[in-house]
Amino acid sequence: MKVLVPTDFSEAAFNAAKYAVTMSSRFQKADITLYHSYSVLHLSGIPMPVMPEDTPAFKEKIIGELNKIKEQLADITPRTTTINCETDVLPLLEGMQQIIDIRSINMVIMGITGKSGLQKTLIGSNTLAVTQHITIPVIIIPTAAAWKPQNKILFAYNKKQPLLSRQSNAIEQLVTKLGAHLDVLYVGEDVDSPAVKQEIEKLLHVHDISYHTARHHKTASDILHFAEKESTDMLLAIPGKYSFLEDLFHKSVTKELAYKTHIPLIVIG
Repeated sequence: MKVLVPTDFSEAAFNAAKYAVTMSSRFQKADITLYHSYSVLHLSGIPMPVMPEDTPAFKEKIIGELNKIKEQLADITPRTTTINCETDVLPLLEGMQQIIDIRSINMVIMGITGKSGLQKTLIGSNTLAVTQHITIPVIIIPTAAAWKPQNKILFAYNKKQPLLSRQSNAIEQLVTKLGAHLDVLYVGEDVDSPAVKQEIEKLLHVHDISYHTARHHKTASDILHFAEKESTDMLLAIPGKYSFLEDLFHKSVTKELAYKTHIPLIVIG
């Protein structure tokens, strides 16, 4: 398993890196890449000497900070897991996509917020942009979340948002790999139709699965509360116009996701 962990050197980003390292123990072999785009360096809060960007000395300073994170994670890093450090001046999405292509990355794990109020807005926006443009699974880690076995995954689904075959396959592979139970929460007007369950069964070939329904006016906050009530270990979403995903990144709901829930969010684009 090859995992990319973008970092802005915030506490939330470090927690995501810690989550990735702990999670890697479930894989026979794992390769984790810590990545910082210093096109957003001003968000990091790390005191840096004034240097022209993209000089060897500047890049060396960033690599040094990434290596500090690697050292902090050393005690919990499995022997079968390697950690690499990468940095460049590319815009975040472009830099991430380049590493994904070059290193054949399977998954992205990242935090949802930075340190200050300004960072919460900007990093939240970056996180949403990543989920909209990166097509491999992206796991978003709330600030206080710690790794634990993912026994129950909740997938909130609205049929107005088409589920692509590659997304369906990715969901099936994820559930199988984690040995998890999948709860499908269908959100729509036709929740009483018996055809709804049949339609979902055609899309998802998962054996350990349960079905729930909710009217379409349910908000992302309601879905989070449902997940808490069902003791969900991970919330799953697909991006798009009719997905509840963008609602999650509204200021109030993002705060709830980041600080009031322990449930990681996995986005399959």
